[in-house]
Amino acid sequence: MSNQGKLRKIIILLGIVLGILEAYLVVNGNWQVAFGILVLLPGFIFLHKYPWLALAIWLILDPFLLLTVTGAERRVYWIIHRAVPVLAVMVILVSSALQIKKRQLPKLGWIELAMAGYLCLSIFSVWTSNEDPLATTYLLYDRVFIPMCLYLVARFTITDEQSLKRLLPVMFFISISQAAIGILSWSFPGLLPPEWLTKQGRTTGSLVNPSVYTATITFTGLLVLHAALSKDDNSSTERKLGRGRFFQAISIITFCIVIYCIFISFSRASWVAGILVLLGLFPLYPKFMTKLSFVGLCAIALLGGWLLSSQIQWAQERLNSAESERSALSRLPVFYAAYRMFQLKPVFGWGYGNFDQYDRQFQARVADLANDNKDHASHNLYLTTVAEQGIVGLALYMAPVVGLFIATLKVFPKLPKSGFWSRKLLIIFWFVILSFFIVNNFSNMRVVFGLGMWWITLGLIANLVSVNQYKMVYAKAEKRAGASLMDFHLPSTLRTSK
Repeated sequence: MSNQGKLRKIIILLGIVLGILEAYLVVNGNWQVAFGILVLLPGFIFLHKYPWLALAIWLILDPFLLLTVTGAERRVYWIIHRAVPVLAVMVILVSSALQIKKRQLPKLGWIELAMAGYLCLSIFSVWTSNEDPLATTYLLYDRVFIPMCLYLVARFTITDEQSLKRLLPVMFFISISQAAIGILSWSFPGLLPPEWLTKQGRTTGSLVNPSVYTATITFTGLLVLHAALSKDDNSSTERKLGRGRFFQAISIITFCIVIYCIFISFSRASWVAGILVLLGLFPLYPKFMTKLSFVGLCAIALLGGWLLSSQIQWAQERLNSAESERSALSRLPVFYAAYRMFQLKPVFGWGYGNFDQYDRQFQARVADLANDNKDHASHNLYLTTVAEQGIVGLALYMAPVVGLFIATLKVFPKLPKSGFWSRKLLIIFWFVILSFFIVNNFSNMRVVFGLGMWWITLGLIANLVSVNQYKMVYAKAEKRAGASLMDFHLPSTLRTSK
């Protein structure tokens, strides 16, 4: 039976089943559920044909649904964040299993197994140690399961250069929209919803948290810049993408705006991450970064005492004021509490989501610092994880990062030195991971969009590494056989990035 015949029979069967279910739900007054199911079949067909759009939809819409006010907004959030990534993974797997669409899926390995292990450990932890396991399971679904689904969507669909370039307009949109919200929150706050305004003198855009804000625009800004500065061998591809002076100018301006928005985040951890990323760009693009630094210093010298005076003054207060010092030192008792919690339960910890419940029992005066006797929140993702889930949980959570870094070291010499799909792109992705790692040491990442971006980045790194590993294996076989095996056996999704 042909693939089209299989798909037609599946659609007819689903139509009959869903029709009966729709009638039952409408009769019982559950019209909202009925409407959701009604769009399920068209959604299945749409994602079957364009599965990568699930990633684009989530990236575009989810930032604006993190703080919902009305019930309607909340329902849209349920669809976009909680349903679309899962549906996309299901469609991809079903299509591949039934051979409805000829799609060679990347081979998963121990990295994905570690992810599954962390998810299972977290579920077990919730249901054995949490006072409200059902509510915490919802949090686990949003913060762990959905981000891992996004990893799989990226892993299955962004497998070569062309598929990644499809997301460039999305990267532009995120950079510009979040930059505009961030700047407006300082200049014309009345134009924005109250929940998007600056919190405690820091810029968050629509992303709730300054760390999530800066890590996100770092990702999008770097990818836009790399697309502008990379030189592809295929000139026709460059023309289709609108390459040239105009494209480069827009990309560079976008990147400069991103740098400015990292500054006005007034998050010290984000400043450290931004500075390290900028320094890391010098070896990649020495001429461009030298020119950009010169222009940037001139702009600061000319505008610093005029347009940026109030922001520079606030930045100095964030660094040197007594309040800033107290804010930084107040985190030490919480860090010490996490350490003491780990000492008592080092293997599996105190349970997923239980840090805030037990940390007060372990807080104590650190050195000569005065204890303000306040219940401070955790400001370190990794200390929180090791306190809640022990060394086993932290090891499983960090295993994909360590594994991909080792794979990167092995594959890196084999990657092209220039071009879009090259060593530089891989380094760019690791700069994003570095940015997340730095800010996560000063905040407990709980915003679902930030967690999703973390896993999407890891998925893109896994594809860039594994695709080239795949090609290396076939290249060795080709040499042994003396024939062009790659032309006949390499999946089409990999053949395009040869």
